[in-house]
Amino acid sequence: MTSSAAKPFRVIDTGIRSGRANIAFDQALIEAHKARQIPDTIRFLRFRPSALVGIHQILSHEVRLDYCRTRGIEVGRRITGGGGLYLDEGQIGWELVFDRASLGHKDDLTETTRRICESAALGLNKLGVPARYRPRNDIEVEGRKISGTGGFFDGDTLFYQGTLLIDFDPGEMIAALKVPVEKLAKRDLASARQRVVSMREILGDRLPDLTTIYQGLLEGFAEGLGILPQWAEVSAYEEQLSDRLYREEIGRDDFVEMVDAPEVDDTLVSASLTRRGGSLRADIRLEGPKRRRIREALITGDFFVTPPRIIFDLEAALRGAELAEAETIVDDFFSRAPAEFLNLCTADIRDVILAATRQLSFVAAGHRLRGHRIAPVRADRPPLVLLHDALGCARLWRDVPERLAAATGCDVLVYDRWGSGDSAPLEPPHSRHYLLDEALESLPEVLRTTQIRRPILVGHSDGAAIALTFAGAFPDLVSGVVAVAPHLFPEQRTIAGIADQITDFEHGDLKARLARYHGSKTDQLFRRLVDAWTGDQPRDWGIEQYIRQVRCPVLAIQGTEDEFFTRAQLDALRALVPVPIETCFLPGCGHAPHQQAAKSVVAAAAHFIDRVTTGDGVEVAPSIAS
Repeated sequence: MTSSAAKPFRVIDTGIRSGRANIAFDQALIEAHKARQIPDTIRFLRFRPSALVGIHQILSHEVRLDYCRTRGIEVGRRITGGGGLYLDEGQIGWELVFDRASLGHKDDLTETTRRICESAALGLNKLGVPARYRPRNDIEVEGRKISGTGGFFDGDTLFYQGTLLIDFDPGEMIAALKVPVEKLAKRDLASARQRVVSMREILGDRLPDLTTIYQGLLEGFAEGLGILPQWAEVSAYEEQLSDRLYREEIGRDDFVEMVDAPEVDDTLVSASLTRRGGSLRADIRLEGPKRRRIREALITGDFFVTPPRIIFDLEAALRGAELAEAETIVDDFFSRAPAEFLNLCTADIRDVILAATRQLSFVAAGHRLRGHRIAPVRADRPPLVLLHDALGCARLWRDVPERLAAATGCDVLVYDRWGSGDSAPLEPPHSRHYLLDEALESLPEVLRTTQIRRPILVGHSDGAAIALTFAGAFPDLVSGVVAVAPHLFPEQRTIAGIADQITDFEHGDLKARLARYHGSKTDQLFRRLVDAWTGDQPRDWGIEQYIRQVRCPVLAIQGTEDEFFTRAQLDALRALVPVPIETCFLPGCGHAPHQQAAKSVVAAAAHFIDRVTTGDGVEVAPSIAS
């Protein structure tokens, strides 16, 4: 029961509008509240089909623009952070705009988020939906997302918004958005259906009408926040302000397109970090004779920060600065302009900027490669070198390099192989023996150039095959191998899986999702995969003759639900390698365990690295003649 002393909140319903028009009304609410033209307010809203990116996201990385254009789906940019959203008439939006001190957490966005989300979940429970808040900003039902939320402080005003899935089609979301590769498995649609849930799916024929849903949410807000919702009308002032903001800024294409991917060349350095509070990316364009001065900086991601404008101000503060001054500039900036992040901190912004300024650039086998290195904590540990899969890159390891460095104390090198990520593009014709070329020509030069001696190689799929081949060809140059989803030969499920990928690339979403990591290099990279795994020529990569000479410790990790390879790969590996191979099977995991079960992969690898370092229980073969 709401007490008579509860603070009144005006409630309005603005009906169905376009995505950009709804965002313009969001900004109008904020400006009107700051000007004390409107009281504390709860707004309900609905959308015509729209694809909306967060304020700091790269547009072309998040939205399939051609698809949206042909289907009449409007593309817009929100004024809040977070990831890309697809919205239509099957969802509703709810928003609160009010004085930041109203809930007693004036300067704590994380605590305010918890209170608001728990109140919304309480309202859904009143409607028969067993919803719970899950940090950082989701509301879920038995682990499946039913509502995403986000907000920020603007002066003394707090703006907070959420969406609620009423009757949702994940197929349309996948078609409109470039869902990150690591978020969905091979069966995209089935995976998306498992990650989200709608009120229709939960309640079936008992789904209430919109008026009842609104009332349930209002009761949750009233009880959870101690407020008194009161229905009212939209004011003429708000509509006029919203119309002006739409015409002059938010409805314009230049606002929507203001953040896009920079062209990769020798003047650009880049880095990505993954944190609990979201993904961060920094792209820095350099200038000057020695390229030691920042011409421009771009900081992007799906994070939430208050106020959002502060990221643009930081980018401006970095322009024209010397690289050596970047850390000091960032620290000084945030000391003068305090910001609040949701499950992030200013140190995370500083770290991604510094990681970009320290991006490695080197030549191996005649090709320019890019990478990052994490300094060792323990000098007695061997360095780790991470080798990605055929369609992977350094970014798709996500936070695994950092986790391995923290768990082992090792020096860690992760880099984009030729044709991937930020490295130089492939040049046709494509060699069917590219795995052998990487192992015998490129990797030895990478190690010489970076002065890495006797590393433990951590490879995934193609990267695992490269690591094992190198270990056999150069047994004195390696301390061990962690082979994640290794392969030696194609199986029937491999060929079927590649065929599915070709179909998805040509007619589905795979090309768009890969392009966010490889840009203009995507077509050539995928074509090499097709050339290597299909056609009438024998698929003999020439690697087995080297793998049979491996004599270092080996840990092989495989998911029990690998969609491309079976346990036959590990059986063949055991038959080839003359030393005992440790194996780790991860239940329910597919072909990318480092993405699907990162914690387990890091724990298994760290335990293996400990024993390789101490020699505890690890068998090593004597020298084997070639």
